[in-house]
Amino acid sequence: MVEQQPIYNPIIPFTGVIFGGLQDGKMVIIQGQVPGHAKRFAVDFQCGSSVKPRADVALHFNLRYDEGTVVCNTLERECWGCEERKPQLPIYCGSYFELIFNVRSYCFQVSVNGQHFTEYNHRLPYTRVDTLKVSGDVHVNAITFRSPNIPPAYAPPAYTPVQAFNVSLVLKSPTKVVVSSPVVPYQAYLGSIQPQQKIKVVGTVKPKPYRFTINLKASYSDNIALHINQRFDENAVVRNSRINQNWATEERALSFLPFVPGQTFEMLIVVQPTCYKVSVNGRHLFNFNHRLQPLNQVNQLEITGDISLSLVQY
Repeated sequence: MVEQQPIYNPIIPFTGVIFGGLQDGKMVIIQGQVPGHAKRFAVDFQCGSSVKPRADVALHFNLRYDEGTVVCNTLERECWGCEERKPQLPIYCGSYFELIFNVRSYCFQVSVNGQHFTEYNHRLPYTRVDTLKVSGDVHVNAITFRSPNIPPAYAPPAYTPVQAFNVSLVLKSPTKVVVSSPVVPYQAYLGSIQPQQKIKVVGTVKPKPYRFTINLKASYSDNIALHINQRFDENAVVRNSRINQNWATEERALSFLPFVPGQTFEMLIVVQPTCYKVSVNGRHLFNFNHRLQPLNQVNQLEITGDISLSLVQY
C-alpha cells in the first residue's frame, strides 16, 4: 500500500478523499492554528461527499469556542444522534495545534498536542468512511495520513511556545535520517553527499518574514556549494555558491515564487551528477549546476532565518 501524500495549506472549508478509506490503526493528523477570533471549527469523517442529501458523518468533532465545549456526534440519514460533550477546550484561540485521529476497531481515539483527549465509539461502520472535511474558523498547515504497518514519513512538528508539543527525535536507518522539529538555526552533518541523494525540508514560513536561507556546505573549508536565499524584501529566491570566501554569480530567474508568509512548504533537493534539482510542494523550481567539486566534500546542511522546521530528512 502506498502512503497518501500530505496535503499542505488547504483552503477552508476543505473536503478531500481519504485514499483507501479507514482501517484499524490508520491515523489522520491535522496541524494548524486557531485564530484569536474563532467561534467554531469542525472535523468530519464522512461516508462520501454528497451535499444534498448530506452524506452520513461517522464522527463530527466540533470545537465550540462560543460554548466552551467540544461536541462529538454522528449524522445518519440527515439526522443527528445524541451529542457527546466534553466541557473543556484542548486548543486555545490563537495557538498552534496538532490533532491526531487514530482509528481503532471500536472507536476513534483523539489526541491533541500529544495528549489523549477522548474516545468516540463507532456508531457507523468506520469502513464506510472515505472523505475528510475540515470547516470553520481554523487555518490548516498540513493534513497527514498514516496507514497501519507503514512507517511514518516524518514525526509531528513542534509549534510556538504556546501550547507547544516539542518533539526532538532522530530516527536512523541504513539509508536515511529523519529529524523532527529541529530548532532554527539548524545544522546537520550529512556525510559526503553523492548523486541520487535526496534531502527533504518541511517548514513553515513565519507570518512576517524577512529572509531565510538553506545552505549545502563543505564543513572543513566553509565553502557553500548551494546557497538558497528566500528574500521576501526583494521578492526573490536567490541561488549562489561561495568558494574561498568569494561569492559567485547569483541566479534569480524563476517561473513562480513558492514561499508564502505563514504557510507550510516541502522542499526536496535531489543531488544529480551535474546539478542540484530543487522542487517545492511537488513542483520543480530550479536546477543549480555544480560549482564546487568533487561532490563528496559537501557534507553539511545549514538552515537559518524566518522559518520553523517540522522535518529534515536526508
